Amino acid sequence: MLSLLLTEWRKLKHTRMLWLVLIGALPSNLISLMELLPKTAPDGTPVGFDLQSLFYRQGMMLVMMAPSIFTLMTGYIVAREYQERTINQLFSYPVPRWQIVAAKLLVVLPLIFLTVLISCVFVFLFGSVHLFRHPGQAEAVWLGIRMNLFIGLLSFGTVPVAAALSFVGKSIIPAAVVGGMATIVTVIGEIGHGRGGILFPWLTPYWPVRHLAEGIANNVGPNPYGPAALGILLSVFVVSSAFCIVYTTKADVHSGS
Repeated sequence: MLSLLLTEWRKLKHTRMLWLVLIGALPSNLISLMELLPKTAPDGTPVGFDLQSLFYRQGMMLVMMAPSIFTLMTGYIVAREYQERTINQLFSYPVPRWQIVAAKLLVVLPLIFLTVLISCVFVFLFGSVHLFRHPGQAEAVWLGIRMNLFIGLLSFGTVPVAAALSFVGKSIIPAAVVGGMATIVTVIGEIGHGRGGILFPWLTPYWPVRHLAEGIANNVGPNPYGPAALGILLSVFVVSSAFCIVYTTKADVHSGS
């Protein structure tokens, strides 16, 4: 299994996958920079630097970008085998096909966390300087780190959906369309700040962002929709993963155009 993962990772060396990572991370850094601009309260008094608010804006933008970026990553990793007509060779290897599918899904995970890491470069940079001056806000840094870890983990839950669409369509287009639509719904859900929005699988990563924003988005107490959202996301992950395995195991494999 490890050799399959390394093989999939090596395949990405000569691709432009890093550009997708940067595109997904750049908006969060820009939002972080804008948050550092001088601000004033309605009464005209200056508003100080708020590390918690900085992490909140960064996480909010990351969740907005996640559906389209991570779906494109997954779709490309799968559809590339059809476009380059290497799918027959791939499935002729003397290893179970489910392991090949698992490797393609798992290789997306480090890409997700790489995107998450780069998205909070400026947050940690300015946060470290601020923490040096105000050691009492160390808890805000830990909450921001935990938020980003959960965003990455929860974002992986919808990766098999993009893989399934790419296996069936033998192209990146179906996954890209669904990713774009999911992004639109995610943006609308975040703007509405509704607690129930996290029931939408692609918006579930917004849960830790809202949790961080207690006092910012009027989020008081635990989100009652959290357990249900996790259940839905887990069901989506399991069903779509099983579909990928069954489809690649039993369906006739041929190269797409």
